[in-house]
Amino acid sequence: MTQELVPILNRILQEGYQLSPDAFTHLQELSVEEAANVVKMALSKAASQPQLFIIDQEFLVNLKEEPPRDKPVTPRELKPLASRAAARIEVDPLEPARPSGDVNGFIDYFNSRFVQLEGILKQRVDVRDAIPLSQALKLPVKTKFKAIGIVSRKSSRNNRLYLDLEDPESNATVMVTGEEALKKGLEILNDQIICIDGVKFRDDLLIANDLIWPDVPMHDIKRADEPVCALFIGDVHIGSKYFRADLFDKFIKWMNMELGPSASRELASRVKYLIIVGDLVDGIGIYPEQLDELTITTLNGQYEESAKLLSKLPDYVEIIIIPGNHDAVRRSLPQPVIPESYAPSLYANPRVHMLPNPVSLRLHGVQVQLAHGTALNDILGSTPGHAFSNPVKGMELLLRCRHVAPIYGQSTPIAPEKTDRLVIRKVPDILAMGHIHIHDKQKYKGVTILSLGSFQDQTPFQKRMKLEPTPGVISVFNLANHQHIPLDLERLN
Repeated sequence: MTQELVPILNRILQEGYQLSPDAFTHLQELSVEEAANVVKMALSKAASQPQLFIIDQEFLVNLKEEPPRDKPVTPRELKPLASRAAARIEVDPLEPARPSGDVNGFIDYFNSRFVQLEGILKQRVDVRDAIPLSQALKLPVKTKFKAIGIVSRKSSRNNRLYLDLEDPESNATVMVTGEEALKKGLEILNDQIICIDGVKFRDDLLIANDLIWPDVPMHDIKRADEPVCALFIGDVHIGSKYFRADLFDKFIKWMNMELGPSASRELASRVKYLIIVGDLVDGIGIYPEQLDELTITTLNGQYEESAKLLSKLPDYVEIIIIPGNHDAVRRSLPQPVIPESYAPSLYANPRVHMLPNPVSLRLHGVQVQLAHGTALNDILGSTPGHAFSNPVKGMELLLRCRHVAPIYGQSTPIAPEKTDRLVIRKVPDILAMGHIHIHDKQKYKGVTILSLGSFQDQTPFQKRMKLEPTPGVISVFNLANHQHIPLDLERLN
């Protein structure tokens, strides 16, 4: 009997409900036909009670046969699971911007970075005994030690790797030795905070036998207590002539459960949050001759069209938007929210939440770190072992650095401020970035790393770069069981 009940019980779970032990016992006492009929009535009644998530014995016993309808109940008449779940968005406290326009601003900025990441490093058991560089330089020759510093320069001479390391009080030259340490050293970034495990070689030289990143520890991942999903997309580029309006139309239809097989529509019914990680629009004047590649030539027009498209989503979906390098904000990181003056219709939608780039937040209790990912240009373009075709590996490196843009002075502009607001302070359950336009995913120490695709076809610039984007591939993430479901809209019918 229990085995025959499995399809019936699966139907309850698929509709997003849980069954109490006494309800399970009650169903076992019925015939298979009776149990199927009771479950059918239970699901029909439960659909009219948004706050009901657990079906117990009392609920089943008190069911009454409903009068026949003129027409059968269709999936669209059942209330989607996500509509029964209250939104739970908690944005971590945002450090206020404290810009500084002189040289002291940069000193304050890097001192802030050092203090924050030194604190993260010293949470590691193997780094708690680290000493200041100035103290390490005074040690007797051949004394072992650990010290934390910022890499001001990286160079190689005679097949040896050298790091210029600084802290707020002193600086030192470090020679990296050993196969494993040298392998790690290839990924070291300028302006990165690291700990060296080494030995005093001579008064003006330290030897590093190991390099220790701030990194993320293995941790207990946080799970939602309801089987709702978050959907991550990026780089929509509305206003560009390469914007795939056909794919976005399919996306809207899928979200409204009007497209796809029944299992796919059921998945759509669980989407409570839509997260857009930057470049919602194509912008104006981002690169030379951009006007020739636009269908909407004003920022207000692009955002107005965005609001029109997003208004077609189901009314229970919460929309989170952060800016990217194409949006109407400064290019320097960190980026503030997109101003209301450019996007009044988006601000008028109570379901739209405008947040800065980067930002840390919780969705149904799950810790999420969002960033557009502009700094991936610097990582993927110049770091050995990294390539634009594999952006998640670059994201993993940023996670190990605990910083969304470690390198200063390359293609990613960083604003001089008294506090470095680009440090990844909390260990995320999900790290999501866009910018590269390539969909990919991997797990690292319990963290799900999502590189997001786009809604833009390959541009002439991407063609010159030999970059093959993945337009129309979206990332659905179940916040309860951490299952990631990629969905290719090109193949969806």
